[in-house]
Order: sequence, then C-alpha cells, then structure tokens
Amino acid sequence: MIEIRNVTRSYGTFKALDDAVLTIREGEFFSLLGPSGCGKTTLLRMIAGFDNPTSGSILIDGQPMTGIPANRRPTNMVFQSYAIFPHLNVEQNVAYGLKRMKLEAAEEKRRVEEALAMVSLAGLGKRGATELSGGQRQRVALARALVMRPKVLLLDEPLSALDKKLREQMQIELRRLQQAVGITFILVTHDQSEALAMSDRIAVMFGGRIAQ
Repeated sequence: MIEIRNVTRSYGTFKALDDAVLTIREGEFFSLLGPSGCGKTTLLRMIAGFDNPTSGSILIDGQPMTGIPANRRPTNMVFQSYAIFPHLNVEQNVAYGLKRMKLEAAEEKRRVEEALAMVSLAGLGKRGATELSGGQRQRVALARALVMRPKVLLLDEPLSALDKKLREQMQIELRRLQQAVGITFILVTHDQSEALAMSDRIAVMFGGRIAQ
C-alpha cells in the first residue's frame, strides 16, 4: 500500500529523516516507534502530504505522491490534539469533510451514522463537542477520518492525552476497529508497549533512520 523509497528530509544541514526505505502492506496495522526527534512524525507528515521529501519518493497504492497535495491523497490523519471543532456537535464534526463531496443529504446522514456506529458512538450525534470525555473526543476524531473512506489512516500519537486505563482500552478498540474496516493504519508512538499491543509490524526509528 505504501512504498517509502530512499526518502530524506533535510532542514539545512540537519537530516530529520535520512534515506528511509520502507514498505507497508495493504490492511496492515503498522507502527513507527521511537523517541522524540527520531523522524517518525516527519515521515508520517510526508505520507500525509503536509511536508515534502528533500529527496526520494513516496508511493501510495502504486501511485507516486510527488506534487499531490494532502487533500488529494487517499489518506486521512488523526492528530494528537484530536482537532475537534468545539462549536459543532458530534455529527457535524464527523460530516465536516463530507461537505465538499456534495452528497445527497440522505447519503451523508447514512455515512455519518455508519462511522459513529464503527467507533461505538451511535446515538450521540447531537451531543455538543464540549460535553464529550477525552475518550469520546478521540472516537469522534476517528469517525471523522473514517467517514472519508481513506485507503490509509495516519495516527499521530492519538492516545497520549488519555489516562492509563482509557489508553489501554482504546488500544484494544483501535485494533478491533482496524480489523473490522480492513484499511491500512500507520501509528506514530514513543510507547513500546502500545506499539507491541496493536501492530502487525513495527519500524524502530532512531536519529532519523529506520534502525530495525
């Protein structure tokens, strides 16, 4: 599903990512594991299209991504902060990305309800964003990404803001969700136990390189 071919990202003389080579399979739960500053988020942002390689190339589903902006890629991203719109309710948050697709109202509603059911939030569509717990906000962010039916879901330390018990519960939920929808998940984490609990495979990163 994803090919990273000799990708380097330099900022002046500093190499945030150094000659990364990686293949991620279709339907795989793949984690990028390493300490802060090792290059894992840099790589995730380049897959998403928020940043560009200095050299090398990225292919998604066989298509080169050079020059393809983030909103035209078959990916969607869940951020560490969730980025929930506080002035919108749950279903409005989830439907936000669908608006530019100009779907019929009934189809939009069906897809929103389907996405909320996937993340165990059925029936909470009218709830205000400010009334949600941390775990519920995380689920809304996931539903908003999944409703777009991406080929690849990118997760940037999505559980780090949760307490230990909820984080462990959400690890199980994320793994269950990934197996249910069958799309490729790429997780960035510095937590080794989290990566081991959820992943099919893990790339260990250190100093801008894929070490193992």
